Amino acid sequence: MQNGVKEAEAIAASNHFTIAGDGAIVDNGVPDVPEDQRELVAEERGRIAEELKDRVEEVLRQATNVDEDLCAVLDLIQAGQVIDATANDNEHTSLAAAGNSGAAMAAPSIMPPPAVDADPSMNAAWWAALSDKERQQLIAQHPDWVGNRDGIKAADRSKANLSLVEQEKRSFTAELDRLRRNGGGSSEIARVEERLKALDAISGMMHNPDGSLNPNRQLMSVDMTGDHPKAAIANGDVDTAQHVTVFTPGMNSTVDGNMHGYVDDMDGVQRSAERMLATQGGGTVATVTWIGYEPSSFDDKGSLAGLITSENANIGGDKLAKFDQGINAARPTDPHFTALGHSQGSIVTGISLTHGGTGVDDAVVFGSPGVADHFGIDNTAHDLKVPGGHAYNIRADGDPVAQWVPETWRYGAAPYAMDGMTQLSAGAATGSDGTPLAASYGHSEYTRTLPDGSDTTSKHNIAAIVAGMPQLAIPAR
Repeated sequence: MQNGVKEAEAIAASNHFTIAGDGAIVDNGVPDVPEDQRELVAEERGRIAEELKDRVEEVLRQATNVDEDLCAVLDLIQAGQVIDATANDNEHTSLAAAGNSGAAMAAPSIMPPPAVDADPSMNAAWWAALSDKERQQLIAQHPDWVGNRDGIKAADRSKANLSLVEQEKRSFTAELDRLRRNGGGSSEIARVEERLKALDAISGMMHNPDGSLNPNRQLMSVDMTGDHPKAAIANGDVDTAQHVTVFTPGMNSTVDGNMHGYVDDMDGVQRSAERMLATQGGGTVATVTWIGYEPSSFDDKGSLAGLITSENANIGGDKLAKFDQGINAARPTDPHFTALGHSQGSIVTGISLTHGGTGVDDAVVFGSPGVADHFGIDNTAHDLKVPGGHAYNIRADGDPVAQWVPETWRYGAAPYAMDGMTQLSAGAATGSDGTPLAASYGHSEYTRTLPDGSDTTSKHNIAAIVAGMPQLAIPAR
């Protein structure tokens, strides 16, 4: 509980808020906000105020729980159920003996988590108010309460999810054996086999070739429900990095198929961004590959433009917004936050950013058919609720998804012509330090690292935005 109080006070102080004696949240304001940023700043401060309110409520909830536990212990003591100080004479008791009695008969209970659909700020408040011992106990005994709960620290989610992967492997292996023994249907068997392949793939991404755990990776979510497995894997430390980015891949993305390549690509983006930061005194970067929705596949629909359904894009956008909110809620200070979206992932990213309060400072879409889920061409970059001038689009030559699908208007205005969207290059160029950068071509080369270790222009541009160094980005001609 004391942890929760200290963390709430630290968040308040760092953001120019005060928590009054009665628990009220007082906004002391921030000076010199540019006119064009006032709306976004007001939204962000509203989000912080709500988070602080949730934290105060959670501390009070846990205080009530402690009080109830203490009363239960005292009731037992009053009834004579006390372990005496000498362990020999029940006529002579002490405060230490009462403590022993409480520990033996009515140890304080751990507060259960908020509802499954609770806001990330409520989850963060619950987790912050627990002691380190209580957190480790929950990770060990109830990893399913922790691993996929937005608002909990990434390192703790990762520990819980690594345990959950092993539990799920045992469960699905037993189910597969049962289905094979009992003559289960081919579709049932295929579903379980897909999940086991996904779990093996996750283990592979989280471990080094020698079997040791990769210390540079965090497993932020594991979800074996729905039509296909889902997961989120980070390179770097999401809890402490100064720059955090969440990348959402597009159609045909699977945990057991191409996620490994995406995670490696984001590792490359992380390294490129940190090299840029090193020229300005240094900085740390964490990149998350998020497949937390159900990407479409070419098998789902008959035409390319019909691949992306309203249901999976909108549900995915809602889930991504909470995931992003959770990263900020879990930290005492917000990082510089970038959202990346490719192909269908750019639609999901766009929908998530219309929610507001995600904490995203920059958004980059590439290979994008659009960033909305409605007919028409009236949406603008302003709808994404990131600061003005901080939404970017990259379109490579030979990319049909980014070139002709936007002309259907199925997914809003074309990103390459959208009002307020800054256009960045994917063509061959030279970096500000004289480094040659290769062109990207087609739909799948935007984040590619060349065999010699050099970057494409599109990857360079993405890394520059992730590093918070847009001055290094190369604009489209």
